[in-house]
Amino acid sequence: MQFNIFYFICFAPAVILLYYIVGNRMKTVYLLLASLLFYAFFGLPSFAVLCAMIFVTYFIGCSLSKNRSRPVFLAGIVLLAGLLSSIRFMDRTMNTWFGITVPFTLFVPVGLSFFTLNAIGYLADLYTGKLEQPLSLPETGVFLSFFPVVTSGPILRAGEFADELRKPAVPLSYDRIRRGFLLVLWGYFLKLVIAERCALVTGTVYGDETMYGLPVLLAIFLYSIQIYADFAGYSLIARGLAHGMGIAVPENFRQPYLSASVKEFWRRWHMSLSAWLKDYVYIPLGGSRKGKANTYRNLMITFLVSGFWHGTGLTFLVWGALHGIFQIAEGLLFKTKQENVRFSSRLFHTVLTFVLVSLAWVFFRSYGVREALGILLRALKPGNFGILFTERLYTLGMDARNLRIFALAFVMMAGVDLYQYQHSDLIDRFLKQSVILRVLAVWVILFLVILSVNLSGTEFIYMQF
Repeated sequence: MQFNIFYFICFAPAVILLYYIVGNRMKTVYLLLASLLFYAFFGLPSFAVLCAMIFVTYFIGCSLSKNRSRPVFLAGIVLLAGLLSSIRFMDRTMNTWFGITVPFTLFVPVGLSFFTLNAIGYLADLYTGKLEQPLSLPETGVFLSFFPVVTSGPILRAGEFADELRKPAVPLSYDRIRRGFLLVLWGYFLKLVIAERCALVTGTVYGDETMYGLPVLLAIFLYSIQIYADFAGYSLIARGLAHGMGIAVPENFRQPYLSASVKEFWRRWHMSLSAWLKDYVYIPLGGSRKGKANTYRNLMITFLVSGFWHGTGLTFLVWGALHGIFQIAEGLLFKTKQENVRFSSRLFHTVLTFVLVSLAWVFFRSYGVREALGILLRALKPGNFGILFTERLYTLGMDARNLRIFALAFVMMAGVDLYQYQHSDLIDRFLKQSVILRVLAVWVILFLVILSVNLSGTEFIYMQF
C-alpha cells in the first residue's frame, strides 16, 4: 500500500480516528495491528521478514537488558546486518547473474533498510546503556513497523519513540489534526506536483542515449529536485500522520539545497540517517578525536557504509565515496566557516554544493557506473542550447501545460524553503493569517495536487531501500 494510492487516503484517517477511541491501555496493540495490516499489503514475503525482524530484535533486546554481553550484541548485529545483506545480494544475483527479473518485494521487503537500522540502533542503545529498559513485544513491533515511517523513514530512536508510546494518549484536537493535515498536504504537493513532473523529464532524457548537452544537464539538475521533493514529501506525510495521533516523528529535511557546503548539506538532508551514522558508525570509529588523517578515514568509512545501506550496487558505493571525498576536500581547501563569509561568497559555495551533489546523484540514479559516466559525458558535450526556446523543449517529457504547472509549483516550493531557512514557524505564521487567505492557499495547493494525481505512476524513490 503506497502513500500515493487512493485507498491509503481512506486507511490513514480511519486508523487515526480509531486511535482516539481505543484508549490508553490498547493503543500500542492497536497501532501494532494497524501497522502490520498496512505492511501486509506489500506481500507475504515482505510481511514474514518484518515479523521475523520484530521477534529477533525483541528476544535479543531482552537478553541484552539482563546481561550486556558483547558476544550477544555482536551476534545480534551480525544477524540483522547479515539478513539485510543476504536479501540484497540475493536480489542482485537473481537479476544480474541469471538475468531473471523478479518482483521487487519478493526478495527485498519494502523499507528493509529502514527498520533494520531501527533495530540495530535499539540493540546498540541497550548494549551501551543509553536505554535501560527493553521494549515490550508490542512496543518493539510498533517501533519497527509503525505505518507512517516503516517504508521510508524517518529513522527512529527506540528511547524517544518508547516515550511517545508510553505517554498518556492526547485527546482529539482540531489544532493537531489541521497541523497534521497541512504537513500531509504539502507532502503530497511535493511528491505529485513537483517530483512526478521532474520524473517525466529525467526518465525521458536518461533513457535516450542520443540526448546530449543542455537537455542532459537539465535532467541532472531536475533529478536533484525530484529526489528532494519525493523524499521530503514522504517524510512530511509521515510526520503529518503521526502528528495527527500526537506522536512526534523526527524532522528529516531542512532546506538541504540552500547549504553552502556538502558537510552542511548532510546536516539538512536525511537528517535521521545522518544522525544515525554519526552516533553508531562515525563516533564509534573514533570520530574526529585522533587527528585529521583518522578523521578523514572515519568520514570515508561512514559514507561508504551509507552507500552500502542504500544498495549493493557499485553505483551506491561510488555515490557514498564521492560525498566522503567532497567533505575531505572541503576540510583541506576551505578553512573559514560559511556562516562567517560575505553573501556573494556563500552564494557561490551554495551553487557549487548544489552542482557537486547533483553530479553525485547521477551515480545514485544510474543502474551502473558505465551508464553514469556516459550520462556525465553526454552532459559535457556542447550543443542543444536552443532547445529551451523552441517547441523541442516539449519532447523532453513535459508538455506546455505540465511545464506551466511545474514552474508555478517550483516557485511555491522555493518560496517556502527560503522562508523556512530563515524562520521555523511557517505553520504558526500561516495559521495566524485571515481565514480567507488560508482557505484560498489550501484550495490552490489541493487543486494542483488533484490535477497531478494522474501522474502518480511511480512509488516513492526511497521505498526501494
